[in-house]
Amino acid sequence: MKQITDDFIKSNNISVEKYISEKHLESYFQTKTRCVVSTGIDYLNGLFLLPYRKNMRKMAIYCCKCSNNQSLSHFISTSPWRPADLLKSVRTYAIKTIGKNGVLILDESSIKKSGNSSVGVSHQYCGNLGKKNNCQVGVFLAYFKKQKRMLIDERLYLPQKWINDKARCLKAKIPPEKIKFRTKHELGLEMIDNAIEEGIPFSYVTMDGFYGENPELLTELENRGLTFVADVAVDTLVYIEEPLVGIPEKKGTRGRKPTISKVLNTLSTRIDSLSSSIDGWKLIKVRKTERGYKKVYFKAIKVWRRQNKLPCEKPLWLLISKDVESNDIKYSLCNASEDTSLDELAKMQSSRYWIERAFQDAKVYCGMSEYMVRSWNAWHHHMALVMLAMLILLSYKIKFMKFHKISLHGVILIMKFHNPLKILNAGELARILNHDNEMRDRARASRLKGS
Repeated sequence: MKQITDDFIKSNNISVEKYISEKHLESYFQTKTRCVVSTGIDYLNGLFLLPYRKNMRKMAIYCCKCSNNQSLSHFISTSPWRPADLLKSVRTYAIKTIGKNGVLILDESSIKKSGNSSVGVSHQYCGNLGKKNNCQVGVFLAYFKKQKRMLIDERLYLPQKWINDKARCLKAKIPPEKIKFRTKHELGLEMIDNAIEEGIPFSYVTMDGFYGENPELLTELENRGLTFVADVAVDTLVYIEEPLVGIPEKKGTRGRKPTISKVLNTLSTRIDSLSSSIDGWKLIKVRKTERGYKKVYFKAIKVWRRQNKLPCEKPLWLLISKDVESNDIKYSLCNASEDTSLDELAKMQSSRYWIERAFQDAKVYCGMSEYMVRSWNAWHHHMALVMLAMLILLSYKIKFMKFHKISLHGVILIMKFHNPLKILNAGELARILNHDNEMRDRARASRLKGS
């Protein structure tokens, strides 16, 4: 790669406004009475350009050309522009940018929240902390091909306690038709069905153990003719011989005649017992890393999975990989065809790594977890804009990679060069400080009045 020159940076004047104009995305910010695209551009600039604590007040002070704090708040929380329509367009451009026949990756991400007013917030498992905490949980779908990745769809998980409290749901402005309990597995399947309906060309669906251990979800994917790679726990039970199911014969003369079907010819086996053998392992490079290649010892075994304590009709692959450096062992079920190569199966099993990178991109560069909103509409607006931000970054990175090696962080720096934060003069700073003092005094007076 050639050295990056100052002329290259000066000649590549990139911006949110330019991308939205080139892709004709203005219509997605049109309401019945006005177009709010200028406020959307200001919000996106805030997500990109602010270094940390990307709240709307800081956006209004340092990033906005056309908006103030109040208009940003209205844009995110109450403006009727439709995030679902914007996300559909984002998915269309994502496929064009990344390429066809990539991989859909299903996973969830939790964001710690204080208080109990934010929509969907509850004391539940928080993956970022590795324990239960007060947080919101979103179920997300990512699209990946050849190291290019981004989030393309989302669903906010509403715990049962929220559904049982209709007044709380209405206060958070959840649409009445959305006030019904749906499991995370159902939300994930809904996004996959949506991808099918939109004609997104993908080759695999991959998921972690939480989703992979749900046999009903895997059966639904099989019924749709989809190929999946689903991580499973070490104590998962499978059959390694083709099981024969039937009603066993009655033994002896006492008792009732058996009526429940069982496996007659073999016993189920824990999958961790199948990794002890040293036979059949192949050393495979699954992806490039900063230190060379990540390598695993890998093998695939034909098994029959279980559902409702009975074997499923069709066999599938049990994928077992052992990390060369750490010796960590990973197990996955995959219904790919029998002629699929071990190299491809191993790479598909390791592809969940890329949604973790996508979450990292979204949180570090696009402000995914730095929102300060409470309502249903605001959460979905924010997430749609985060995914649009990811698309903008990825598109510019791919454009630059034709000439130079530039990371997402490098794209942000070039964007900051052409779109610097405002430098406040003394008068502007004085007005901001006086306004802060006034707001604190009002808040203190309100608290004293309430007590």
